[in-house]
Amino acid sequence: MNDRHDHDEGFDRAMRALHAQAVDAVSPAVRARLRAARQAAAPATPAPRRGLGWVLASGGAAVFALALGLQLNRAPDRAPAPAAPVANTAPEPGYDPETALATLDESPDLYLWLAANGDAVATATE
Repeated sequence: MNDRHDHDEGFDRAMRALHAQAVDAVSPAVRARLRAARQAAAPATPAPRRGLGWVLASGGAAVFALALGLQLNRAPDRAPAPAAPVANTAPEPGYDPETALATLDESPDLYLWLAANGDAVATATE
């Protein structure tokens, strides 16, 4: 394994020397053009980070949900008011045929609907 390491170091030295000769052979005008092209290709400012907006938005939604949950689960601050006593009044009437029919007389929309759908009702019963 030591022989392989020595071989790699020898190869690296040879390639570095070859690279240095190539760099020395390049004229200063070509170096200046390469430098200008490299600087033009490099971004002048770093790209803006867009991840922070999502973090703030999701954090705000989580805080809102937590506040809403705490508000709904909150125990009442005071005891409920006692129920008012029920007065002895007459019981509520059940079905009264006279008032039921009077309600139909007061709503002409029912008769308009029946007139508009008269054909459908007639064919269904025939």
